[in-house]
Amino acid sequence: MIAAALVMCAVGLFCSDGVETQVCVSSHEAACLVPADYLNRSGPISKELAVGKKLIISLEGLSGSPVCHWIRGKDRVMKARNGSQSMVTPLLSETDSGGYTLTCDSNNAAMFSTTVILHVVMKRPTKPKLMLDGVDVSDTSPLFKCVSEGFPNPTIKWSGVRDRDKTFKGSDGRTESTISSTEYYNRGMMCCATNAKGQECSQLYDYDLMTKDEVSTVTLSEGQSLLLRCRVKGYSLKSPVWEKGGRLLDARTLACKPEKEEEEEKEAEMCIKNDSHYDVRMAYLSIRSVREEHSGTYTCTSTDRNSKSVYVHVSGSPPTYNNLMLLKVSSLILLLTWL
Repeated sequence: MIAAALVMCAVGLFCSDGVETQVCVSSHEAACLVPADYLNRSGPISKELAVGKKLIISLEGLSGSPVCHWIRGKDRVMKARNGSQSMVTPLLSETDSGGYTLTCDSNNAAMFSTTVILHVVMKRPTKPKLMLDGVDVSDTSPLFKCVSEGFPNPTIKWSGVRDRDKTFKGSDGRTESTISSTEYYNRGMMCCATNAKGQECSQLYDYDLMTKDEVSTVTLSEGQSLLLRCRVKGYSLKSPVWEKGGRLLDARTLACKPEKEEEEEKEAEMCIKNDSHYDVRMAYLSIRSVREEHSGTYTCTSTDRNSKSVYVHVSGSPPTYNNLMLLKVSSLILLLTWL
């Protein structure tokens, strides 16, 4: 019993110091259902959670010491009594989806009975949002941040490196991972999000102004992220500059801000971040969530007048088959250069 209590404490069910019981908190391992939050609800409770999670049915907020049953069809699946604070299901699978009845009695009188509809699902990872992080830390190269959502939580991997990233998995199916951009100061990069339903990847569109073999067209759907970088080698050179349609994108007025500041100001526009590592001078152009008006030709030019252009097409619907095939071929070429 002591071991069982320690396990429940570890997963956040309850830990008691003799006075209070902790509130049930969802995590990437378990989801919470608190019936007391639905006492005045007339219809069924609908709950969506990922395959491989447990469901914690917390009895906090119910008066007295109720005896509760978790019922599927005619089968009583679980029972909580004698002051128990919760019921915990085994790891759930898609076959556990369906209707359940939760009943609670107190002093041999019915307290309440409610229907719970469980949706135990698997969702393919979303295409990762690839963006800059740590842009406000002086004299330090920015971080790359890769964010994806799915059920179960996706696992994020970075191309060409292992175990150098920091990853956080949230209770809402969201996974985010960060890695130093210095790992990729002289090469391209891709991050991939994977779960049992599939894999989605996003890449840094990296342009070396001294070569000629990069992709010149990028096709995105609205809401996806865009991260461009151009670079030039030379201690005597300054960072390259970006233009869109012939209009200079000033690195000072469009300087990247921390994510929280952008959210507070509700900005979704592009930003510029200059950086250098060894003798490589770089200029990033980042858009966290593209819109159709972000379509156009972006040109990067170095102080020694080398330049490259990329056409960005943003559509309101998923990419067409031809554009999708172009992206896949481009990604394959980029991947082969890393091998």
